[in-house]
Amino acid sequence: MNLVEQVKNAGVVGAGGAGFPTHVKLSSKVEWMLANGAECEPLLHKDRELMLHFPAEIIQGLQLAAQSVQATKAVFGIKSKNKAAIESLEKNRKDFAFEIKEFGDYYPAGDEYELVYGITGRLIPPAGIPLQIGVVVNNIETLYNIYQASQGIPVTHKFLTITGLVKEPMTVRVPVGSLISDVLKVAGGSTISQFAIMESGLLMGKFVKDLQKPVTKTTGGLIVLPADHPLIQRYTKPPAMMDRIGHSACDQCSYCTELCPRYLLGYQVQPHLVMRSLGFSVMGPELWNKYALLCCGCGLCTLFSCPELLYPREACERGIENLRAIGKGKWEGSTEVKVHPMKDSRRIPLKHLMQKLGVTQYDSHAAFSDVKFEPDQVQIPLKQHIGNAAKPIVNTGDKVKFGQLIADVPDDKLGAKIHASIAGQIREITEQFIIIERA
Repeated sequence: MNLVEQVKNAGVVGAGGAGFPTHVKLSSKVEWMLANGAECEPLLHKDRELMLHFPAEIIQGLQLAAQSVQATKAVFGIKSKNKAAIESLEKNRKDFAFEIKEFGDYYPAGDEYELVYGITGRLIPPAGIPLQIGVVVNNIETLYNIYQASQGIPVTHKFLTITGLVKEPMTVRVPVGSLISDVLKVAGGSTISQFAIMESGLLMGKFVKDLQKPVTKTTGGLIVLPADHPLIQRYTKPPAMMDRIGHSACDQCSYCTELCPRYLLGYQVQPHLVMRSLGFSVMGPELWNKYALLCCGCGLCTLFSCPELLYPREACERGIENLRAIGKGKWEGSTEVKVHPMKDSRRIPLKHLMQKLGVTQYDSHAAFSDVKFEPDQVQIPLKQHIGNAAKPIVNTGDKVKFGQLIADVPDDKLGAKIHASIAGQIREITEQFIIIERA
């Protein structure tokens, strides 16, 4: 069995983003294999801790992946501030010739387009993927899972950082399907009674509305903040209110565009033009919404750049949805990309960003702790990845072993296999989940 088949059988997906099935990436042939360790979301340190504690597995994962795609260059992208992680990789190098490209401590250094350009000097085509320019990118945890797959071990657990207002901030490994309410207890629970949680990041993550939501293969962390924190207040505003505020207050200063990372890379993303679709221009929304199509959703325009504290990122998201609804959701503009001459001088230092967000006081080391967390029940989503949801191959009442395949995807469909993250009995199967109770 080759690596592609091993990775497919293990259900490996991108652990640091949208969850693209990794076996598809490993089926390609490219020049560059990149390891994305340029963690840039404030307060999250999961990738750094993985490089510190599992360097040999990660390096072997990168080597196996590079061999699979026949890459001649293998490079780690890591922030210079993570010196201990860099030293950890160097000490475990052995005979594998990889490079380490160091990045400054700015946001969003870990954006795929930014990382690819910073390492290779190549620009991904508008609305394109790295494969088109001879590059494959994998997250640090994905590389760990690739190595595990080569040993016949499926993806059953997720590394994540639990931080903010918890008694003991830490990075841990928990079974996929663990409920957020249970995972918080691993870190001692919240230190305040009225709290709210952001999942997988303050800028590109999601506000958690339900603590009974399960951890998935793509969950990067849980950040506990006061319920009345300004960030939480912004994320809980109704979309209609965001649009109404933008309609009345946007003065077209264009700061959101001038500091947009994708615009600075040369892509036609112009949030200030998208804001015109809110109705203060006589031109129709369709004209302005096209400037949202290449948005990466990094959140800088909304949470950092706008002096009026408006919502250009949300306007871009709505604009993309509106264009898709009328069948115009694909980029049809210029394919020429030219880096802005002021790009490097407009980078946003992470410390400055954290000060603006009002979260500096919540930053902690959140070191890895090898705690044995064994929940009584897991609620495993059937769709934790890009593509088709997996279909259950077990029945209610069945007893399952740890690591057993419980849901599959047809060979001709894009998706990922799902495995039992605990041993026990199938309590319930729905269209969205398989619920297992511990034996």
